[in-house]
Amino acid sequence: MKNMTQVTVNNRPLNHSFVEGQTVTDIINLVQADNNGREVLTSMTIDGERFECDGEHEVFRRNLNRCTNIDLYFQRPIDLAFEALESTSAYIDVISGKINELVTLYNENQLTAANHKFGEVIEIMDLFVQLMSKIHRTIREDMREKFVKSQTIQNLEIHLLSVMKALIPAKEKDDVIMLCDLLEYELIDNLTQWKIKAIPELKRLKNN
Repeated sequence: MKNMTQVTVNNRPLNHSFVEGQTVTDIINLVQADNNGREVLTSMTIDGERFECDGEHEVFRRNLNRCTNIDLYFQRPIDLAFEALESTSAYIDVISGKINELVTLYNENQLTAANHKFGEVIEIMDLFVQLMSKIHRTIREDMREKFVKSQTIQNLEIHLLSVMKALIPAKEKDDVIMLCDLLEYELIDNLTQWKIKAIPELKRLKNN
């Protein structure tokens, strides 16, 4: 018995006959096989309900006989990387704001609140490092030999990691003066350079 579920992929009808017993996952696997894994599923809508595809969902196991309309949206990883770059400057502003709050707490000798905020800053900086690493990796894998990491980015990476490494012993020693210097001058300056130099440089690669 054929299933009458209507499926679109990026708003185009999927011309394929599905049979009784197949699931949403079967459709996804079929599309990914057709595009040779060059695109990833980013979201889908099933009978008007939208699902983000950033984890495991029970809906993936849903039988097609329970679905009338399925709309799948796929994107290339390189396009997702450049989309992420578009929001990175705003993300840096958020980080810088938290760093300034932390420095203010240290200057006002509010050590309990500062210790809590320090953990927030370290966590959000780790996320920033992971984000930039993932963007770099995706662009490099897509552009291959055309991608050459610039000296600007290399220097900023080295400086950022050295600042992050220096923060921990300064924190362990409760060296507030050193912490404030590292945070207010070294770290914020590094993030500013990412915003005004490195990120625009990476965005320009899109034209290549």
